[in-house]
Amino acid sequence: MLERRERRDRRQDRQGLKKNTFLKSTLEASDFKFSCKVKLVPDSANSGVQFRSVPLDDGEMKGPQADIGKGWWGKLYEESGRGILVKEGGEQHVKKDDWNDYAVEAKGPAVKIWINDKLVCDYSDEKLAKKGIFGLQVHSGGPTEVRFKDVKLEVLP
Repeated sequence: MLERRERRDRRQDRQGLKKNTFLKSTLEASDFKFSCKVKLVPDSANSGVQFRSVPLDDGEMKGPQADIGKGWWGKLYEESGRGILVKEGGEQHVKKDDWNDYAVEAKGPAVKIWINDKLVCDYSDEKLAKKGIFGLQVHSGGPTEVRFKDVKLEVLP
């Protein structure tokens, strides 16, 4: 019986997640600069960095997200809210199947996103959340592996 359960668990791993999953912080921040290195396998998968967000009872999050993934790199999305806020991304600056430097800065209503030191999003919106927690997302869908390293957070005055 254990062997059958292990086979079922391996099949579920190949199928991916049924809903988004987040590694959530307990720290709330308003103005900050977040940076990390991120690698997405396969490159067609999807992830993101939630910021100034709130956790929802169903495990999801609500708030702004700096997107990561094919067709999504560097776009600004409002999770459980208005959806895509900035449609242009920074796909052309991504090193496919490799580590990418990713940075997000939020100051007041302004949000900036950089991929490999190239500014790909410069957006201002008074409706954006002013304070909240961070979350690293693994998107629902097919099998995905997202790696984050060298994570840094600078809280701005």
